Parts: sequence; C-alpha cells; structure tokens
Amino acid sequence: MYKNHQHSETMFAPPRIARVISTELLDNKDAKWINLVKITYEDENGDVRTWEAMRRPNRPKASAVDAIQIIGVLHKPTGPELLLEKQFRAPAGKIVIEFPAGLVDEGETAEEAALRELREETGYVGEVVPDRAGSRPILFSSPASSSSSTFLIHLKIDPDKEENRNPKPQLEDGEFIECFWVPLRNLYDQCRKLEAQGFAIDGKVGVFAEGLEMSKIWPA
Repeated sequence: MYKNHQHSETMFAPPRIARVISTELLDNKDAKWINLVKITYEDENGDVRTWEAMRRPNRPKASAVDAIQIIGVLHKPTGPELLLEKQFRAPAGKIVIEFPAGLVDEGETAEEAALRELREETGYVGEVVPDRAGSRPILFSSPASSSSSTFLIHLKIDPDKEENRNPKPQLEDGEFIECFWVPLRNLYDQCRKLEAQGFAIDGKVGVFAEGLEMSKIWPA
C-alpha cells in the first residue's frame, strides 16, 4: 500500500504554473493613453509563447489599479436608485450606458479619485461606503486583451446636501455626459429597454444588472 501511495504522488505531481517572462512595448509613437505591448510567457507545459495586449502607461506608482468605477446610490422613500451615465464611446460607435468612472491620478487614493470623478462628471458630492471585507477586490476589465484594472467604489449620495440639490458637473473639453437615475430593482429591465433603443451597455453595468436579476431568480 505504501509503494502504491508513493507511485500515485509521482503520477499526480502539482501542475506547472504559467508565468510572464517579459513585456516589451510595440510601436506606440502616437499613443498617449494606451500602449500596445508584446508579452512573452511560459505556459503550463513549459512552452514559451507571445501575446499582444494593451497597457495603460500612466498608472500611479502607488496605486493597485488604473481606474475606479462608481456605484453611486441615492436613497429615496420609494427605494434606492443607481446613478448612471450616457456617453458616446468612439470604439463602440454608440452612446454607452456606464457607471461614473475615471483614472486614478498620481498622489491620490482610489477613494479620493472616486469622489473627484463623481464631482467632475456628475456634480454630485458623495460619501465613501467602506468595503465590508476591509479591502476592495481588484477587478480586471478585459484580462484577455488588457492589464487595466479597477476598483468598484460604493458611494452614498445624500439628496439633502446643498450641493446635491442642483448638481453642476465640471466636464473637461470634449466630454459630453448625461446623468440619470434608475431604481435598483428595475436596473435589469431598464438595461434591456435601453439596448433595444440603440444604446450600448457597458459590460460592468450589464454584469451588475445580471447579478441583481439572478438574486431574484435564485434568492439566497
């Protein structure tokens, strides 16, 4: 029995773990916000392969993520409502339904970036809701094609605050953003209606809506 046990350990050795060997820039002479890179890596069989991907060149050194996405919630007597945006996105060729979002600047925390972007894009002032687990998970937006990563920051928006009664966005030149509110309980249905009207649904918003819908179909 002892010999058979040793034999089985040899047959079922721990799998090899894939690893990145190097990352090099490809021709990006006209690129400002996104770089194309070639990644050389070793796969689980020990074979060396290459992969092309995108990488943001301006992630702050002290930040774990490139960007933040904002889950902005307003509490009303009729129930919580979610803050969303409509913004034309050239790669999609459509107006996209999105969460308020933005890049983390050098010298600021992700939470500070979320509060700043909320104020700039929507005019609202929010309050950060601490993560219940104590630290936020890093989410990769499109790991098959990009190293870009983000935090989802939950913000509570108080409708009684003076600044939130008549919010004034501080949009940059070339930014055209329309903000609107959707009852959380209706988010999935609203996304379906907006898509039918010709809007594109950002994947993060879509997955969030699907999760809410799934919790109704299969309640815990």
